[in-house]
Amino acid sequence: MGRRMRLPSRTLAATLPLLASMASAGQPRTLKLHFPRLIIPGATNPEACVLVRVPATTPFDVASIEIRHRGVGRTFAVQHFLVHLYTGEQLGEFEAERGHVAESRGCLDLGPADRDRRQLVASGTAARSRSGFPPGVALRLAPVPDTPGGPPAGLGFTFDGEWVNGTTRTHRASALVVLHRARAKAVTRVALPFSDRSAEAGLLVAPGQVASTEALAAGQQAAWGPGRPGGPDTGACVLMVTGQMHKRGRFLGVDLVGPDGTVENPAGGTPNPFAPGRSHLFGAIDWTDEGTLVRAHPLALGMGQGLHYACWDDNGEMRSLRLGCGQATGTAPGEVGAPAQQCTTDTDCPAMNPDCRSANLVAGPTPEDEICRLNGIYFPADPVSGCPP
Repeated sequence: MGRRMRLPSRTLAATLPLLASMASAGQPRTLKLHFPRLIIPGATNPEACVLVRVPATTPFDVASIEIRHRGVGRTFAVQHFLVHLYTGEQLGEFEAERGHVAESRGCLDLGPADRDRRQLVASGTAARSRSGFPPGVALRLAPVPDTPGGPPAGLGFTFDGEWVNGTTRTHRASALVVLHRARAKAVTRVALPFSDRSAEAGLLVAPGQVASTEALAAGQQAAWGPGRPGGPDTGACVLMVTGQMHKRGRFLGVDLVGPDGTVENPAGGTPNPFAPGRSHLFGAIDWTDEGTLVRAHPLALGMGQGLHYACWDDNGEMRSLRLGCGQATGTAPGEVGAPAQQCTTDTDCPAMNPDCRSANLVAGPTPEDEICRLNGIYFPADPVSGCPP
């Protein structure tokens, strides 16, 4: 794959504007969003991210999303290119990042404090790709509302690209993302993003260990679906399933479960590398690109059914050890709901907790903490006919 290297600041094209082309101020037919041009030195595979903000006061119903890559070829390719919709509340910080392209694994080094509140809506590595939704279905992108004294309402996106330059010469790359709006009269079902983070209540990994969120009772119950907390009140027609982890996440597995918790996965699922003999409806091993389970025909979830999920996280076995400030009592700092204060040496710690030591890995808001989240896209089932075949 070549060596990773820091992108020189002069290659980041920070002065190039991020454009959103609209057919009209009221209801644009398309949104055209640009990833600025990068210069990729030979024998490297950098990963870079950019935040894009589009002014909007009304939802944008998407029929399809097109991704166009410029500069790619047989020896210069896209490893991954991900389009995330921001669903947090601090869109104003996107404005502060205007035009800035940051080298970042998993896009953990830029954006607001709630940067993890994002949903994968499209991906593509071919020179030109287009993903859409079933006939009559449109994905509704709801704008983040404005705040007093803050920027106006709008849509926020995070673009995450990784390129592989297998040659010795420099290449140039850029990308264009085109969101095509659905015709209002053609939309019979509105699809929505969904997210669940209940598994994080079971995320507690001791130093030097690999552990599953299922090790705690709270993690064993983690699931999303009709009639469950955060789920719809009626049946759900699931079009896409994916997940989110941070850099110590080794595997995320998703199971289809019945009302009594019985696993109902179809045969031929994804093997679990940490539980021999166990397979899942969907599984992800790369925290920077978890991939997706995309359904041409919706996965129907009835009342009581759900998508159970769990993460296997590594705190110092093959990934870096989490360090935190704690008293020299032999107890690792950090617990569920209260991550340890970050440190690298004792001088980083306050007088009351002067010891920088091995810490428990738990869920938290910083890149040094972990997350375990189930994301996806669904539309409500028809009360009579359910989900279309």
